[in-house]
This record gives sequence, C-alpha cells and structure tokens, in this order.
Amino acid sequence: MRRFFGRKVGEKIYIEGEEFNHLKNVLRMMEGDELIASLNDDYEYVCGIAKMDKNRAVCNIVGKQLCDGNPKKNIVLFQAITKGSKFEFIVQKATEIGITKIVPFLSEYVVAKVSESKMERLQAIALNACKQCERTKIPEISSVIGVDDVIAQFKDFDIVLFANERADVGEKIKNLDKYKNIAIIVGSEGGFSQKEKEKFVEAGATTISFGKRIYRCETASVAMMSLVSILSGN
Repeated sequence: MRRFFGRKVGEKIYIEGEEFNHLKNVLRMMEGDELIASLNDDYEYVCGIAKMDKNRAVCNIVGKQLCDGNPKKNIVLFQAITKGSKFEFIVQKATEIGITKIVPFLSEYVVAKVSESKMERLQAIALNACKQCERTKIPEISSVIGVDDVIAQFKDFDIVLFANERADVGEKIKNLDKYKNIAIIVGSEGGFSQKEKEKFVEAGATTISFGKRIYRCETASVAMMSLVSILSGN
C-alpha cells in the first residue's frame, strides 16, 4: 500500500498539502482506496479513504501496528555543512539508515550555508525518504550550530564517534550494541582544522579512521552511519 504522512483529527486522519496532491493528482487514488498513514509516531495506520474534499483526503482508520522500520537506537549525526546537493544526499541516506536527528554545524573550513528555504527542502527530503524506507518517524533536522555547541552536547550521549581522515590509527568500533545514545561527527569537504580535532578528542570523542584512503565527505558520512547503525543493532 502507498504511504502518506497526515494528521489525526478525532478518529479520522487527514492527508493534506503536497501529500494530498501526490495522492490525488499523481496516483489518482479515489474514495475506497486503502493506504498507510504516518503521524510521525511509532505506528503505521492502515486507512481507507472515506471522502475526497477539495484540499484533503479524509481517511478512516482500519487498524494500526508498530512500525518495524523506525530506529531502535538514538543515533544523532553532527554533520558539518557541505556544498550544493551533498547535504541533501546525506539527509536522505541518514533517514534511510535510521538516524534519529541531524545537526548541521559550522566548522572552520565550512563555506556553504543553510537558508530557511533550504531547511524546508531538507525536511521534505527526509519525509519522502521515510516513506521510501518504510519508517514513520521523521528525523529531526536542527538549526545550525557551531563547533563549541556540538561539544557542549557530548554529555547527552553514551559515546561520541569522530571521523578523522588524517588519523594514523583510529580506534576500532566495537561493543556499540551496549550503547543507546550515540553521536557521530563528520566534517565537510575541507575536513576539520587540527585545533578542532584536538577539541573533539579532549572533550571525549572517540577517533575513528577509515584507513589510508581519503573519502569524500558524503561517502564518509554514509560509511560512518552505516557502520554504527549495523554494529549498534539499530
């Protein structure tokens, strides 16, 4: 069944906005058709379309069940802002992999910016990725912060993993299944300055190295998220 994000009103679920446009004008769905509605919670709701209004589909809830596609662990990606469409790609893959929150931040070598319109587009990308990978909870995308603000949040996590492309020897990722709250830090195209790397390590971050090959920032992000998600049981 097709998946849509909606909102619950009483005992009904409304599919509105771009979701309704896709339902009506692209998929040509009609009254009586069934769909799975997501409310950005732990459940997926099996619904039947009861009425097609001008600007919304009114749906009856037939049943609900826990969504198996939602993350099992709280894994937060702190991602230094990247250029162009790279950040969009990272948000999409983070959603598919099971990241619960994405925190864009400014580091010394960041040159890109995230505008309000860009943030709205990132939210839309995350929503559509949720539908594709069959999860019902959209990852939070926070406002942009600085490096010191990233470090200030270390206390909220059981472990912080820092991708360091120039580390001679990185620590092995192991026993991640025992942690519930995990932070990942990945840089932009220019990486991090030596001062920033030292700050992360001094604050308690665990340095992770991918070896002698230097990855593109989006590759490093996907590799790091995938490893952590699998090894933690997410």
